Amino acid sequence: MSLITGLTATAPDLATSSITIQAGLLDWTTDTASSLQTVLRVVAITVAILFVVYKAVNSKFAIGTIIVSALAAGVFIWIVYNVTALRDTVGEDLPGSAPVSQQVDLT
Repeated sequence: MSLITGLTATAPDLATSSITIQAGLLDWTTDTASSLQTVLRVVAITVAILFVVYKAVNSKFAIGTIIVSALAAGVFIWIVYNVTALRDTVGEDLPGSAPVSQQVDLT
C-alpha cells in the first residue's frame, strides 16, 4: 500500500518537472538562436570587409572596382540585417505564396 501511495505522491512532481524542462529547452533554444544571429551578423560584416579588401588588392586599387565591391558589400550587409523585412516585402509577390486571408466576424 505504501508503494502505491508513494507513486501517486510523486506523479504530480514528474509532470511539473517535465513542463519545467520543456520551458527551459524553449528558452535555451531562443537564447541560442539569438546569440547565433548576432554571431552570423558579425561574420557577414567581416566577410563583406574582406571581400572589398580582396577586390581592391586584386584590381591593384582601381577606384571603380573598390566602389562597386563596396556597394555590393553594403547591399549584402543590408540584406543580412533586414532579412525579415525583405521576406515580408518579396513574399507577397512570389508565385505560389499563400494568399492573405482575413477573418470577418458576422455576428
